[in-house]
Amino acid sequence: MRGERVAPSLPKTPTRTPPAARQWDAVGPTSGSPLIGVRGLSCCCKSRRARSAFARGRDVARANSAEKRYQVFVSSTYLDLREERQAVISTLLDSDAFPAGMELFPATDDDAWTLIQQVIDDSDYYILVMGGKYGSLDPVSDLSFTEKEYDYAVATKKPVMAFLHGAPALLTVEKSEKKEDMQERLARFRAKVERSKHVKFWTGAEQLQGQVAVSFNRFTRQAPGIGWLRADAAASKETLAELAKARERIAELEAVLSAARSSPPAGIEDLAQGEDKVTVPVSARGSVRQTDRTLRNVGKWLRISTTWDQIFGYLGPTLLIEAEAEAMKETLNTSFLVDNFPAIETTVLERAREAKLKLPEDPTTSGISVELSNDDFGTVLIQLKATGLIEESRRKRSVADNGTYWTLTQFGEQRAVQIRALRRNADRETDLGIGDDEEPPENN
Repeated sequence: MRGERVAPSLPKTPTRTPPAARQWDAVGPTSGSPLIGVRGLSCCCKSRRARSAFARGRDVARANSAEKRYQVFVSSTYLDLREERQAVISTLLDSDAFPAGMELFPATDDDAWTLIQQVIDDSDYYILVMGGKYGSLDPVSDLSFTEKEYDYAVATKKPVMAFLHGAPALLTVEKSEKKEDMQERLARFRAKVERSKHVKFWTGAEQLQGQVAVSFNRFTRQAPGIGWLRADAAASKETLAELAKARERIAELEAVLSAARSSPPAGIEDLAQGEDKVTVPVSARGSVRQTDRTLRNVGKWLRISTTWDQIFGYLGPTLLIEAEAEAMKETLNTSFLVDNFPAIETTVLERAREAKLKLPEDPTTSGISVELSNDDFGTVLIQLKATGLIEESRRKRSVADNGTYWTLTQFGEQRAVQIRALRRNADRETDLGIGDDEEPPENN
């Protein structure tokens, strides 16, 4: 099978096999492609049967893991390169590939070029071997069949491996073109190949054999083709139907799962959430300058009124990827301070007066801060988790990292966007900053 293709046995006359149907049996591909050295290939396949056999009717996933074998079209002139072609064919067979080429083309077929195109289309790779001959001409295109095959392979974007003789001037007369016009055609063809493809040069069959082995191995790794699978590794129609149903069911379940993840969890109607008000006790601290210019640090508990949406809105941006619990607590402390700074500063001054500190008429403060207790912060985390907004991060981290990390659920991400996304006003203007007459509070 080529990919997931299936085909009948090798026909006596050339037939076009649909691209979606190709397999190979114990002697090779059965798509109508001419093969080189079928007997040798049969032996090769038999010797590998114990390693690559698959039980009939196994599912597609098992079949897809079967060992693929590639079909390679070998293009060259024939009489002058018999030894070299045999070296290439032997190398491909040793590499568990299926060579295909002119040896089995019907010589009297009036539509031989159509068959050649079909075989190139069915091949995974194209090998060009050039010596000192240009080859016989196609009366229609006035090109040699070798050049015409090369042009077609390039046009159909087949991976091309080109091997050119490195010293054509040293070839014998029998292996060289005698006519000047044929020599010119050969030179133009070589130049075209050298310009468009990375080529390798050879001077003997043994050297060519090694170059083909290296190049083929590299091509199959860098540009793997569709390949062939044994016919008995193909999935049955029943298996394919079952697989299609399974895929549909998986898609349905994934849709249900996605909908569940993007919706609030069931049974949270009685939990405090959203715009429900919540009072958060925080410890407000700061330094107050006394009349003698000395600073005195004072602190007092303060109850801040907010909503659960406001708390989640503070934390949402830090949780888009993930955040460590201590960093989340610091984010809440900073957010409470920024949004409630006047009330917090007033609380610090009240505490200074309660302590009967000697203050000037217009006292000043510095280092104002607030802190949420660990117990209350833990309640916040539990509430956000219970309402389906956050969850513990599953990312792996080093053993030395003892922190607890949290991230947004899919529902939490949608809710954070709803809360924090800016709404367009009537003037269609958006301001991300604070007022020009305001200054950020000091927080030492």
